[in-house]
Amino acid sequence: MNPRRTLLNRQFKSLPHAPLVVLRSPSPQPYSTGRGSILEGAVKQRPPTLSLGSSITRLGHAIGLLAGALLLAGSSPASEAQFEEANRLYETGQFTEAASLYQAAGIKRVSANLLFNLGNAHYKAGEVGRAMVAYNRSLRLDPRNAETQANLRFAREQANTQPPALTLRQRWLRNLSLGEWTAFASAAITLLLLILAARQLKPGAFEGNPSWIRLPALGALAAALLLALAASDHFSDSRAFVIEAKAVVRNGPLEESPELFKATDGTELLVLDRKGDFLEVETSLGEKGWIHSGDVELLTP
Repeated sequence: MNPRRTLLNRQFKSLPHAPLVVLRSPSPQPYSTGRGSILEGAVKQRPPTLSLGSSITRLGHAIGLLAGALLLAGSSPASEAQFEEANRLYETGQFTEAASLYQAAGIKRVSANLLFNLGNAHYKAGEVGRAMVAYNRSLRLDPRNAETQANLRFAREQANTQPPALTLRQRWLRNLSLGEWTAFASAAITLLLLILAARQLKPGAFEGNPSWIRLPALGALAAALLLALAASDHFSDSRAFVIEAKAVVRNGPLEESPELFKATDGTELLVLDRKGDFLEVETSLGEKGWIHSGDVELLTP
């Protein structure tokens, strides 16, 4: 059974010049096929694979679903109504209102698909910077989603901006979401604990073979270290996106400071420091300056 469905149970296609595809339901979904950056076409499910990445993804989704089940106890049925109303507004061209409802629905139940929908609504409303924030946040939860990657690339082209350069370690760590790294580490540590428990039940079963404990212990240690690195990268991601048509970047953290240049909507910045209401930022070209915090939205609030 293909679990993908739109909130209104029918396909939404974008205009020929737009990058947007379907509105997704809030739950994890398979990918869809497409052409170029527009990614239009019928939704298809990927054939099953037995790769390590897919296994970790499934385990990460399982943990996510468990957490979601706990959150549902405190959520209101109004959330589902908000999703449906947001889709209706999106379909009728009321994109700003749709984005507001997606934002409100995400207060209690955020997901990669909800953030994808939010990004689409912001983009259609002409809010490229806010759209890029939503797409990036969606990719943090579902980093290998081809649709979201394509829409983010399209938005970057519209904003004529490039992201700050990533290190090799950052690129590697971001191939998996923080939830998937957590699932991977949990599985490795659980395996080690099970082996230790088995040793207690049958002390003579593992005698004469020291690798039975060394390899799982090294695996658990490596997995825990990778999780710590991934968590550090996730929470220290200091990117910001300009959300005003033309935001002034100054040479100091004061309104009276001379203007250096203007950053347009969607410009991706790296935050270096903060003083009062101003952020010290750096562009992908190495330009530095101070921008008012109200002119940007941080990727990590």
